[in-house]
Amino acid sequence: MGRTVIPYSRQMQYIESSLGQYRRGLRKPDQEIFDELIRTAKLQVQAGVMASSPYPIDIMLLTMMIDLKKEILRLKKESEAIRKQE
Repeated sequence: MGRTVIPYSRQMQYIESSLGQYRRGLRKPDQEIFDELIRTAKLQVQAGVMASSPYPIDIMLLTMMIDLKKEILRLKKESEAIRKQE
């Protein structure tokens, strides 16, 4: 018989629950940011399934970094547009 592979979405839930104590230790504003990062990772669950990494936390963190990089690029474009208007 083949091995049973735990679905990526269930692995993500396990990681989120295992970080529960860490989350509770954060200040309230940081808890909200933590929750937003977890939501970001969940939005890209299809990419995580395709990666089939033995360490799902790596894929979750990479997804979070991609989203943060997109936000940085968006803010840079906005600041450049504002500078050009001046």
